[in-house]
Amino acid sequence: MSVWLTARGAGLSALILLTVSTALGALVSMRGRASRRYVAQYVHRVCAGLGLAVLVLHVGTVLADSYAGVGVSGALVPFTSGYRATAVGLGTIAAYVFVGVAVLGLARGRVAGSARAVKAWRGAHALAYAGWGLAIVHGFAAGTDSGVGWVRAIYLACIAAVIGALATRLTQLTPVRAQGVLK
Repeated sequence: MSVWLTARGAGLSALILLTVSTALGALVSMRGRASRRYVAQYVHRVCAGLGLAVLVLHVGTVLADSYAGVGVSGALVPFTSGYRATAVGLGTIAAYVFVGVAVLGLARGRVAGSARAVKAWRGAHALAYAGWGLAIVHGFAAGTDSGVGWVRAIYLACIAAVIGALATRLTQLTPVRAQGVLK
């Protein structure tokens, strides 16, 4: 039973940490004071790293739980799990996306050497939104506690945080005109 509790707790914890990282990732790219951006970027990276570590704990404890019926191939190969294959498969894809985005994040200094490369890096790094969305669907569809009120509140808070951060970020993409000059 403790393995199952750990798997559930680790899944929700990973979702919360990766939500904070995703939301901060949207906000950190906005214009603003450099000191605030530096701290937000640091917290973004720390939450991403911790989120991935807790995600490994989640996967490991699910695999250790014989009752879950996911199996190693079900965890590694999308849509082959014996338990809610579609939902677990979406989680597998989300995990791969997050790991890929993290690797890209670590390689940014080497990859983004020109303006064109920075644009390509940002586009690939934006896949984190897709990974996060898949993780939400995975948790809601595969999670055994998705019907519990406080768990649904966590899902809704995570959704609100990322949508709010993304909306805030997108509002800054429109150019501001002042006396006929774009700022």
